[in-house]
Amino acid sequence: MEDHQSFIKTPKQFVIVILLSFAIPITIVALLSQLVTGFGPEKSDQSEAAILDRIKPVGQVILAAAGPTKSDMTGEQVYQAVCKTCHEGGIAGAPKFGDKAAWGPHIKMGVEHLFTNALQGTDRGMPPKGGNADLSDVEVQRAVVFMANHSGATFKEPPAPAAAPAGAAAPVAAAAAAAPPAAASAAPAAKPGAPLDMASGTAMMQKDGCSACHAVDKKIVGPAYEDVAAKYKGEKDAAAKLAQKVKAGGSGVWGQIPMPPNAAVPDEDVKALVAWILTLKK
Repeated sequence: MEDHQSFIKTPKQFVIVILLSFAIPITIVALLSQLVTGFGPEKSDQSEAAILDRIKPVGQVILAAAGPTKSDMTGEQVYQAVCKTCHEGGIAGAPKFGDKAAWGPHIKMGVEHLFTNALQGTDRGMPPKGGNADLSDVEVQRAVVFMANHSGATFKEPPAPAAAPAGAAAPVAAAAAAAPPAAASAAPAAKPGAPLDMASGTAMMQKDGCSACHAVDKKIVGPAYEDVAAKYKGEKDAAAKLAQKVKAGGSGVWGQIPMPPNAAVPDEDVKALVAWILTLKK
């Protein structure tokens, strides 16, 4: 029988075999680990991004450039929409448009005095901002200058508010796509033909210029709407009678100050407003 002979014949070969016995298993384990984890860092990065995407908040804040204050209407447009109701015919002592004698004493007090009266109202029946709180201060001031300058003044129209500096930013809340519908805070708009509630009724008053002379619970130039409802309570044709007065105007029912015609107010608005007024109670 032949003697068993090993291929390790020198101490150097023995050392190499020992090193390889450690290196080969370690290499195999490393390769298997890379196979399981997706072959390298690229897959790991993608997995981290996917995790962050899954756990990100449902809403976020986006920076948007700040825009200028809304002051779009010209003085003439404000006059036609709001001021004309009283100033065209000089109702309740309002100086008539174009009447230099009536406007003279007011013009002598200066434009700032006129601005203050128009913005804050007066104890002589002028409501703040002509009864339309949605007007900006600049829009009201433009209307004052428009009327005064057509009645003998030479006032300078106030400039529009300055736009935000370039690069300025304001936080704007971004609604999340996954947000539930119940989270919306805005009240739903009234359906066409549906009865007006207090909020939509007062909004329509302002839109159509009624609030320049009327309020719900107090007399301004014309009677309070609650008083109108009480006066016509129980009358069978009250709605039709009031709608006709709104459109054509009238006088004598509530004193000597006439109600100007409002032919430009849409018929649908008149009907809705009259129906709402008749539901009011003190």
